[in-house]
Amino acid sequence: MKQKFLSPVFTGETESVFQKPDQLRKLKELDELVGHVRFQNLNITEEDFSHMRFHGVIFENCMIQGCDFKQAEFCDVRFHSCDLSNCFFPDSYWNRVELKDIKGIGTNLSGSTFVHVSAAGVNFDYANFDASRFDHIRFMESQFQGAFFTQCNIKDILWDQVILNETSFFKTSLRGMDFTKSTIHGLMLSDDGRELQGAMVDLYQAAELIRYLGVIVKE
Repeated sequence: MKQKFLSPVFTGETESVFQKPDQLRKLKELDELVGHVRFQNLNITEEDFSHMRFHGVIFENCMIQGCDFKQAEFCDVRFHSCDLSNCFFPDSYWNRVELKDIKGIGTNLSGSTFVHVSAAGVNFDYANFDASRFDHIRFMESQFQGAFFTQCNIKDILWDQVILNETSFFKTSLRGMDFTKSTIHGLMLSDDGRELQGAMVDLYQAAELIRYLGVIVKE
């Protein structure tokens, strides 16, 4: 039986609202789980927040650029109207996370695990998801142009009106994925296109992808 997609769970406990960068820095120094906190209007650049754990947390209207979140943990977290461009999230863990209207251009999320994650209206162009694991994922009205989904393990993923032009899926199986509602021009794949086996595309997409079989379509 297919598992139901799970959204972030918030307990309703009183939230502390933090709006100053120093408050996030102090939480890093305490080296404790950060829970039931709402971060609003933070503006932070190139700081170290690696190994931090966020549970039941909301990030809203924050600009967090070029920061290090290596091996960070996000559980029951919501990001809304934030800029995470060029941040460093390798080997991080994301469970029941919602991203809406997020900018994450050039962000490094390699080696990470994503479970029950939804993203709508996000821009992760040129982001790096190399060697990551995805399970129960919903990507809607978003773009990942030039991003790297190389050597990934992906299952139960929805691509709905997503721009994937020039995106690399090298050594990542696309079996069972439906790309008919998305754009996939210039995908980067193995020479023989083996990643495409079992993927669902429309006739126009098939006409472009058939080149991996060495066939030339004459107009």
